[in-house]
Amino acid sequence: MDAPTASIERLVAEIANRAAADEPGCWRIGSDETARLLGVDLVTFWREANDLRRRISFADAIDGFSQDTVGDLVTLLERLVGSSAEDALVRAGLFLPHRLGVEVAETLQRACRTFAEAHAVRTDDLEGMIRHSGSVRAAIGRYLETYVDLEAIVAACAESYRERQGLPPVARATAERWLRHLFSKHVLDRRSLLTRLDERLRATAADMGHVDPEPRERERARGETPRARHDSRLSWALGVMGFAAGGVSPDTEALRASYRKLMMRHHPDADPAGLERCKDVNVAYSLLIGELR
Repeated sequence: MDAPTASIERLVAEIANRAAADEPGCWRIGSDETARLLGVDLVTFWREANDLRRRISFADAIDGFSQDTVGDLVTLLERLVGSSAEDALVRAGLFLPHRLGVEVAETLQRACRTFAEAHAVRTDDLEGMIRHSGSVRAAIGRYLETYVDLEAIVAACAESYRERQGLPPVARATAERWLRHLFSKHVLDRRSLLTRLDERLRATAADMGHVDPEPRERERARGETPRARHDSRLSWALGVMGFAAGGVSPDTEALRASYRKLMMRHHPDADPAGLERCKDVNVAYSLLIGELR
């Protein structure tokens, strides 16, 4: 084992021990200790960190590194010891690179779609929520919070990632934190993940005679039928995902490939101006993938 490899393995082993001892997925290591385990003198360590201050949070690095700033740690380690750093942290289950994170997000999309299709709408409860709130939109939000255990779905997707990759148990917590990061950034949200169920709930509410006044007036003004509105949304979704409306319909694999490409390109961590595009991509993907079932 060469010196850079040995040094990164020492550091990763220490972080893994801390991650196992503390709350799952939570760990912190000081910058001075990081440099010591790497066998790098502090002058070199801080010179390289300062040189990267446009790519990492230098102020956070002064306090050390944690699971929440592991991306900055990887960037610095690659400068100090080479490209083996990321792979070592991934294999230890301590870091989820962007390419794998997008796959986990897509897995969550599929899991939510499966749940939405299997869920039997509780019509009595939905009607009660509508009458209580006075709004179909508010009632659907309450319904989704009541009947969708999103935390359990997130945990299952994170465990699925860990098993597929053959990683240690801490990888599940790492993947869960990544998905929660996407929720905190509003890249993902409950309603966009459950677009198909949201539509079913709206249709059920309409069948019971409940439609919010604003959407009804908009439909009347535009002369839209429910079918025309649905087709319009599908055309919009195709455009968002990069497919021509009226062209050959994409299959599941084409949609998944487009989702991953667009999320890689527009995720706010890679494109600070990409948040709204990511939101659109998640809604569009959910709509289109449901049409293939």
